[in-house]
Amino acid sequence: MIIAETIRLALLKLNYTPIRATNSYASTVKMLEEEKPALLLLDINLNDELDGIDIAHYVNENYEIPFVFLTANSDRSTIERAKQKRPAAFLVKPFGNDDLLSAIEIALFNHESRKNEAMLTKQNLLLKSMVKYELTAREEEIMLQVSGGLRQKEIANKLFISESTVKKHLSNLYQKLGVQSSIDALNKLLE
Repeated sequence: MIIAETIRLALLKLNYTPIRATNSYASTVKMLEEEKPALLLLDINLNDELDGIDIAHYVNENYEIPFVFLTANSDRSTIERAKQKRPAAFLVKPFGNDDLLSAIEIALFNHESRKNEAMLTKQNLLLKSMVKYELTAREEEIMLQVSGGLRQKEIANKLFISESTVKKHLSNLYQKLGVQSSIDALNKLLE
């Protein structure tokens, strides 16, 4: 916990807002549910049966949060095991504030870039599929907003139309696709 406090102070100095440190698998899982962090700094070695690599596996299965491994062990087997979890970075202790800053900034930037690329790929697939089903321009526009996670009221506000207009377009779209919901429509368009 002394190292965690040192890192917390370094994060504050670098203008980040650190959340509480955890020292076990169970406390980390609980923290993830409560705090929703933007990035995790995971020490590989914990005083627990499960370690930071096990936490990384849990994060990969349940969240879209980038993580950076911290460790004093840079042996080949630790690196090989860590690589399998796709960390955003890997820092070997001791490290300085500049090392920490660059690892965090690159991790956050790459994570955001991958999310944007995935969204563009999804939107490109949707656009190609929408041509096949002869959707109107407005139906396509609404479906792209749905794929971005917006609800009907949010779509109406964003497109400067009424919520009932959004509902009417979605109803027409569902009829063309032979589906009953936005999720079904997205799935059909992404087949």
